[in-house]
Amino acid sequence: MVRIPDLGSSRSPGWVLTGSLLVTMAVATLAHLTLELWQLDSETEVLWARGIGAEPSLFWLSTGVVWLAVVLVLAVVGRLWLTVGIVVAATAALGFAQHEKLQLRLEPIFPSDLAVAMDPAFLRQMIGWGTTLGLLAGLAVVMAVSVLAGRFAERWFPRIRRRTHPRLGHGLLAVRFGTVVLLIAGGFYASDFNTPGNAFRAAYEGSGAKWRSWHQRANYASNGLVAGMLYNTDVPGMVTPPGYSAQTMRSIAQKYDAAAAAINRHRDPHALDDVNVVMALGETFTDPTRLKSIDVAADPIPFTRSLMERTTSGNMLANRFGGGTANAEFSALTGMSLALFQPQLTTPYQMLVPDYDSFPSLVGYFDQLGHQTVAIHPFRPTLYRRSTVYPTFGFDQVKFDEEMRHQERLEDSDLISDRAAFREVEDHIERTDPPVFVNLVSMQNHFPMAGKYDDPVPVAGLADGEAAANAAHYVRGLRYSDEALEGFIGSLERSDEKTVLVYYGDHLPPFWPMSVRAANGTRRMRETPFLVYANFGQQAAQQLPTTSPTHFGGHLLDAAGAPLPPYQVLLRKLENHLPALEHEVIVGPDNTRVLEAELSPRARQLLRDYRLVQYDLSIGQRYVQSEMFYPRQTSVTASD
Repeated sequence: MVRIPDLGSSRSPGWVLTGSLLVTMAVATLAHLTLELWQLDSETEVLWARGIGAEPSLFWLSTGVVWLAVVLVLAVVGRLWLTVGIVVAATAALGFAQHEKLQLRLEPIFPSDLAVAMDPAFLRQMIGWGTTLGLLAGLAVVMAVSVLAGRFAERWFPRIRRRTHPRLGHGLLAVRFGTVVLLIAGGFYASDFNTPGNAFRAAYEGSGAKWRSWHQRANYASNGLVAGMLYNTDVPGMVTPPGYSAQTMRSIAQKYDAAAAAINRHRDPHALDDVNVVMALGETFTDPTRLKSIDVAADPIPFTRSLMERTTSGNMLANRFGGGTANAEFSALTGMSLALFQPQLTTPYQMLVPDYDSFPSLVGYFDQLGHQTVAIHPFRPTLYRRSTVYPTFGFDQVKFDEEMRHQERLEDSDLISDRAAFREVEDHIERTDPPVFVNLVSMQNHFPMAGKYDDPVPVAGLADGEAAANAAHYVRGLRYSDEALEGFIGSLERSDEKTVLVYYGDHLPPFWPMSVRAANGTRRMRETPFLVYANFGQQAAQQLPTTSPTHFGGHLLDAAGAPLPPYQVLLRKLENHLPALEHEVIVGPDNTRVLEAELSPRARQLLRDYRLVQYDLSIGQRYVQSEMFYPRQTSVTASD
């Protein structure tokens, strides 16, 4: 038993331990208060109305969670003032990330974002050298000041050294070790926050937490950042749909297999044998001339617009405003809707796909047809865990920025251009003997945009100077993307190779200010252009209603005259009733927004079938994978 001597002496170990405990409590309280004020834009009245004043027990419960994190850091490093520096720096970094994401994407930071946010190279690309270096320098200054303050404070809180207090020193070492083990175990338990019976969740709900899964920004604002992040920790991807069983799934498979047989009666089963397929996601490729309250000096996408007039085309409904590239890519490749997953599953690439050895997607479909499957992403492999996701999908070849033959940049941009990315695709089409399936995700137009080009295109109607600068350079970048697409289409039309292309934008850029967002509304601020083109056959122009990327697979098969597998038949029937299904927005066949409660009985039945099939293929037993998704048998098992 360790005896703590003389609590009354200002230099005694007892004083040091007691004082250290009080300091950690004060630091935890201030850190939590700072985080809450930062996410509420320093609105102290709002913080009082929604937090401390309305539900004080909820605020202090989260403060206690922060305190446990502070104690964990102290137990690991063993130095009080170094702990203070680390906590202050972490608070500043997390608060900055939360504030920036709320401003740019209108959503809070999620636990799955932290790995990406802590990558300095990624931050350099996303927010620029100046902001990144300023942030890192600020954190370094905080750490240095804390260490210096600690040296000064040692006159009141001298370190307890084992050579002067051997028994107490060894006892504290044992306590530190036990604390680390206990708190890490508690952290793992807290990560199961959404598991029924979790004590942390019970404590929060007992303290007045009211979860708003359908609106994460409101969820964080009302319950606090700590509670919001806990709520978005590990969660099952989907709730098991009522009636899910092997028998139910076999019945669904038989129904859509029969429907597929009827649809495919006049389709050539060998239509794709010599056809290349390219799915190209244009980073932040949009049509700013559609936006109200602004005036763009010149049309940035004239070629794309003309191509859309003679192909199957329309507007895609993005999963969110200002971000979500990986989600659009996921839905396009898998046909799965983010709207059917749990709201906490914000990024399947980070939170779902890596849990499996393989995952059903168009990659596997075309692999079984004999295509060489290639993924091209002119950026770092760690972004959204693509270095793990792409092999899980089953790509034969994966190329990130450093593996690409074509790495040209435009003017002052440090991102690989769309033209270079398309040239990389052209190489694979020309040099590969079997047909290819290429999934391209470009990066040229990624935020931030300001300062990239010598001749930005003026955009009127923006009072915010920073937004105006970003918009002007962004529009110039769109013009370059339009020219790159024109060059790629020209290459395809000169080629003897048959190719089908699906080209789509992923989301609007995040710099548009609130005035533009308010003038255009939620739906328009989430609509991007898409088109389906083939360099062979007779392709009739078809203008589609606003569409989810889940339906791109079926449209590319249509363009080639290829059979639809039962899964794509289900998606096609759903598209006829619900062409766009995303969080907070559902679009009906007449291209107007509808509520789920207003759906027809037929639409409800199709949505029920879709929910069951998506559950089965994503986190269920995959009873119908071979019957519905692939042309022939594929086995998929969850990894340990």
